Amino acid sequence: MGFSLLGFWAAYAVRRANNRLHRAFALSGVILNILSSVYLVYAVRVLGIEMPARFAEVVVVVHRIFSAAIALLMFAMLYSGIKRQRQLHIRLHYYFLPGYTLSYISGLVIFFP
Repeated sequence: MGFSLLGFWAAYAVRRANNRLHRAFALSGVILNILSSVYLVYAVRVLGIEMPARFAEVVVVVHRIFSAAIALLMFAMLYSGIKRQRQLHIRLHYYFLPGYTLSYISGLVIFFP
């Protein structure tokens, strides 16, 4: 997930200078996020790998709900970028980038000792 975060921020950094590079970084962020999310769900739900949290269950649930909402927002960003709905894409990034960064950092704080 860290690499997907880097991909998203790299896409943001080059958004005005190089649109091709922006697309490549953004798409790599989406693909890496999907792969890491699927693996995480597989490891926890199928393999039974436990990820003990340092916080109460309600904090974990709120983190998961927020992360799921950000994932949906990621797909909306992907769609609006592919369809070249520029205004929507720009409006969504104001919520997506900080939200994804917060989700990533909160996951580190909640699940790593």
